[in-house]
Amino acid sequence: MPKGRSKELQTSKLLRDFLEQHSGERIYLKDFVNALGDRSFAPVLLICALPEALPLPIAGVSAIIGIPLIIVAGQLFLGLSKPFLPRWIANRSLKRKDFEKLIHKILLILERFERIIRPRWKLVASPLAQRFIALIFLILAIIIALPIPFGNLPPAIVIVALCLGLIEQDGVVIVLGVLAACAVVAIMASAIYALFSLAFVGIQKQFNRIFS
Repeated sequence: MPKGRSKELQTSKLLRDFLEQHSGERIYLKDFVNALGDRSFAPVLLICALPEALPLPIAGVSAIIGIPLIIVAGQLFLGLSKPFLPRWIANRSLKRKDFEKLIHKILLILERFERIIRPRWKLVASPLAQRFIALIFLILAIIIALPIPFGNLPPAIVIVALCLGLIEQDGVVIVLGVLAACAVVAIMASAIYALFSLAFVGIQKQFNRIFS
């Protein structure tokens, strides 16, 4: 560890260990999930959300890991002990060099937070609280899936923050993430309402033209 750095975050260690243990030319999503076991919900959600939050210049990465975002969030809400991915998703893979780009980008971000994030307010990260947070994950994941221009960035950033809070057992980060999620949902709900209103007005004008 470089001189002057604080203690490495648990998230950093998980990701570094995974890269060291898997040296194949391709990295499969099922290997990542299996390697983390019952700790994999937050790391998998983190990996899924980051390409939407940054975005990362890796061709095809969003297509490979975007779909599991909703699936994993839903399973966490249902109380499963570990994520279960359908075979057609679990067998998807990235070239090792592309996966390394993704992990190294994550590690750069984590280094900026190592002096801030730490275990505290652990009650907020309890299993019961995680069910509520999972519902927030699910709502944010659905918003990301909607065809809203630039609508994927804010919810993805919030998911990343909440994941870091869960992995590091930092209740302060989780609380701030929940508050940010409420703001994002309110803003996106207003945007969706505005889009539907515009669409309705447009349809109504076309209808009036046809029958006037």
